[in-house]
Amino acid sequence: MAVRLRGLTGRCIFCAFSATRSLPLFQQRLPRTVNSVRFRTSKSKPGARVLSEIRQRPPGKSISVFELNAVVSAALEKIKPPLLDPPHQLYNDDDTDPSEYYHGLGKSPAEIHRKFRKFASAVAVGARESGFSDHGTFLVTKADIEAAIDESPHGLRDYLMRKFLDYIGVSPRSVEQEARVTNLKKAADLRFPQEWYPGTRQFQRTWYLHVGPTNSGKTYHALKRLTESGSGCYAGPLRLLAHEVFERMNTQGTLCNLVTGDDRKMLSELAQLTSCTVEMVDLNKPMEVCVLDEIQMIGDRDRGWAWTQALLGVKAKEVHLCGEERTVELIQNLAATMGEKLVIRHYQRLGPLEMMPKSLDGDLHKLERGDCIVTFSRKTIFAIQREIEATTGKKCAVIYGSLPPETRSLQAKLFNDPNNDYEILVASDAVGMGLNLSVKRMIFETTVKWDGTNMISVSIPAIKQIAGRAGRFRVAGASTPSVSATDIAVPLPAAPSIGYVTTLEREHHSALAYAMNATPNPLKTAGILPSTSHIEEFSALFPPHTPFHEVLEHLKTHTATTPSLFHICSFNEHLKVARALSYIKGLSVAERLQFCMAPITSDFMVQDAAVELAQRLADNRDGSVLAITALDLDILDIENPTRSEELRRLEGLHKALLLYLWLSWRFPATFAPRETAQDLKVVCEGLIDLALKNIKTSRKKLVMNEAEKAKIFAAPAVDAEIQLDEDDDDDDDEEEEEIYEGPEEEEDEGEEEGESVVPRAPPEMETDNVPESVPKKPLQESETNTRESP
Repeated sequence: MAVRLRGLTGRCIFCAFSATRSLPLFQQRLPRTVNSVRFRTSKSKPGARVLSEIRQRPPGKSISVFELNAVVSAALEKIKPPLLDPPHQLYNDDDTDPSEYYHGLGKSPAEIHRKFRKFASAVAVGARESGFSDHGTFLVTKADIEAAIDESPHGLRDYLMRKFLDYIGVSPRSVEQEARVTNLKKAADLRFPQEWYPGTRQFQRTWYLHVGPTNSGKTYHALKRLTESGSGCYAGPLRLLAHEVFERMNTQGTLCNLVTGDDRKMLSELAQLTSCTVEMVDLNKPMEVCVLDEIQMIGDRDRGWAWTQALLGVKAKEVHLCGEERTVELIQNLAATMGEKLVIRHYQRLGPLEMMPKSLDGDLHKLERGDCIVTFSRKTIFAIQREIEATTGKKCAVIYGSLPPETRSLQAKLFNDPNNDYEILVASDAVGMGLNLSVKRMIFETTVKWDGTNMISVSIPAIKQIAGRAGRFRVAGASTPSVSATDIAVPLPAAPSIGYVTTLEREHHSALAYAMNATPNPLKTAGILPSTSHIEEFSALFPPHTPFHEVLEHLKTHTATTPSLFHICSFNEHLKVARALSYIKGLSVAERLQFCMAPITSDFMVQDAAVELAQRLADNRDGSVLAITALDLDILDIENPTRSEELRRLEGLHKALLLYLWLSWRFPATFAPRETAQDLKVVCEGLIDLALKNIKTSRKKLVMNEAEKAKIFAAPAVDAEIQLDEDDDDDDDEEEEEIYEGPEEEEDEGEEEGESVVPRAPPEMETDNVPESVPKKPLQESETNTRESP
């Protein structure tokens, strides 16, 4: 009877036709409900849930054994020491400084874990057996646990922690230690940055948020209002942008001064307008209008604090914010907490932007006048330039982040002029900010880049920012004037042309198409950093000779903020500089903090110069630029630089001179005369321009296996932070046999600002121009009044 039904079932004939047995109800799985959690018994509930229910019960109700085990296990898990040497964490919560409990403990992690296991066993037994313990000086009973639960939500955890410290022979913190920790947390309390600027709160301010894509006219309208005002300032993310507005305002007959980290140009005391970088906004000067460009950078993990500081602290009746649509929700929340009136103006792109259906398939003969090829390595930039010129005969302009802003502006002018021979632009993602380019097609040589460790996909916001530059093409002989590199406040001619976007190689086309159709996630928080007064107050709580980097490490540990609205910007670069200067004696806290904020890049010459400048300041020695031995001034003797190494040395010297100029405005008595450094900077820029014309190299394509391609060419991250222009500073342009461009030390576009410490991964930025046919009013306008009544 064990015949099986062939083709129908593999079971016995009787089993196949027998009635299906149903499991008892208690053995069946309960259906899952979306967004809900169900517990059948107290055994399956988490300890935190059980503890909450116990505390909500009326007094006198007993606790079951299962509930007791759950809450005790959860509390023990909280105080369980990690596998570290020396252990520096006792609580797993972010609001406690673990190092305070283990400082000078003198026990190995293995011994601490062994004692903790015994301690946990003793607690479990003592919780069930009233008055019992295997430790002579240690006693935990059920009554003790119930009393600790009734004391506070964290009463049991704190009680067991004290017992554990006593168990391993460590005394709890003294009253003085508790007071010190309380003072540290108070000094590092950054939860309410809105209260840092009481003078600004007396102003009746209105925020105007101009949002839209690249080339939509939002910056144009904001600058137009600034020109019409009686006083005000423009604050941009780059020195290049600040210089552009400064030059354009004065060219139009409007007096305007310039203030950046390393430069000051005060043309007239009567000038009521100032163009500056965002870190240099004067928070003490009342004004009528302030324009904060690229407001999406407020969410950056490194430089976001500068936008938050300017937005919350500037004393302007009108604050105009220009940026992307994804900033609307965050700005609305900030306006509500500040009680400010908010007006939101939406803009649409003036000319269409289209994704081409096919790539160029690597054929350089398909390149046309007005094309811009974007890549993410300086080595590849020069290689593509040489290959294009050798293959097609078309001359190429070059732009990348390590170039001085003045050189980039000159290269942009050469490319924008329709009457010269520069037909193609080869650039890094530096074209995404600060330059108006006459680009017809934006062609991505790749959609991946080296992040210092791995090859990664370029983020969607970065791709959209760069691609949005297409669509401002002008042809030779056209009746309309060509676009210059400084047309930030002048509208373009009517009827903008269509902008096209594609890739040079076929394998990158699908990733680019995905990025162009995706929508980045909205920003949630704004960046903040402790002010100088915060850091000085915090430092005063430590002994006089405490290394400054240790003070910053403690500050990083104790800092608290409102996580739903703000985030703490990175301390990492500050800590690197503070450690490098830790052996230098004689610097005050304020002086060390200035060096931490200085534009010290990853270039070795810049770092060596920073250490020498700090030592000369501490020793009160001669700080003239010619006395600084770390500066490679010999490179200026080369009349005709032709090698990549010479260009790299010139770029490093230029950054070191910018650092010197930046410090000369903070310490004018030591670092003088400033004019000598400015003259050397001009000579250096001229040699860099000459080197760009002479240097040639060959292109080496990226070689990857199929697994690497599948990983890298995946869809780019929607909410990833942008890393603009991370150009290689350590690659050897002469190694022509190299196939894979390995680890390269990257530098960010933001280094040139002079107010940020090696900023990394800034959000995408753009500067918009408007055609003469733009309507006087924006397409949409919504007004939200969140000001509280007096």
